Amino acid sequence: MKFRDYHVHLEQGPYTIEWMKRFLEEGAKKEVIEVGFSEHCYRFSQAKHLWKSNGSRGKWHDKMATEDIEKYIKAVEEAKRQGLPVKLGVEVDYIPEWEEEIKYFVSMYPFDYVIGAVHWLGDFGFDNPDYLCEWSSRDVYETYREYFEVLTDAVKSGIFDIIAHIDVIKVFGYKTEKDLSQVYRKVAEAMYKANICAEISTAGLRKPVGEIYPSQDIMIHLREYGIPVIINSDAHRPEDVGRDFDKALEYVKCFGFRNLCYFEKRKRFYYKI
Repeated sequence: MKFRDYHVHLEQGPYTIEWMKRFLEEGAKKEVIEVGFSEHCYRFSQAKHLWKSNGSRGKWHDKMATEDIEKYIKAVEEAKRQGLPVKLGVEVDYIPEWEEEIKYFVSMYPFDYVIGAVHWLGDFGFDNPDYLCEWSSRDVYETYREYFEVLTDAVKSGIFDIIAHIDVIKVFGYKTEKDLSQVYRKVAEAMYKANICAEISTAGLRKPVGEIYPSQDIMIHLREYGIPVIINSDAHRPEDVGRDFDKALEYVKCFGFRNLCYFEKRKRFYYKI
């Protein structure tokens, strides 16, 4: 089986052809024939305004926004010109109050696809180890509900082509026993109406939760609504490109999915599995 991996970050190295080739070489060992680079948008100085906050979120993003998006785009576009099998993507945190600014920002650049994700609930960076202690004082069920409400808004925004790691809220293993089936159905219904792709991410297998994103309970609803899917690694280092894709492939097949997505210039295409 030949794969594509569209959720790959360059952030641990420079924006150079040599660094990108490392990811391609490691991916080739796992039958990955194309790599989509999707750098975190918060790394770019031009995007600082998309996460403004008077609290810790704003301060965190100000500290992280050290790179030039033009340099990133130029490097990936040069890799394309050299015939390397790469795509230009970006991962963007959805912040409800800055929706219009985010929409305008991503429209300014020649991305092949835009990945949407939720990593913040207000000033709570729930999947960031720096905020881990805050979980002990939170109601897990209500936090899940809040997260999926924001995620549903992200889907409805029309900004994104792919929704990343749908239940990343579980990353540290905090789970609720209460029924979330109607919440999951609402997300799947919104994805159907928005005609958006769902990411099946192997990154959770490398996190404390030790599970693929999303859970089986969510997968049932994605299949019910016929949501298109893509398998991604969320690799931050070359050796993680295509990691555990064999497990992810069996996972999606057991729910009856028969195609995976790929993108070019914001248009979605399919290949059979």
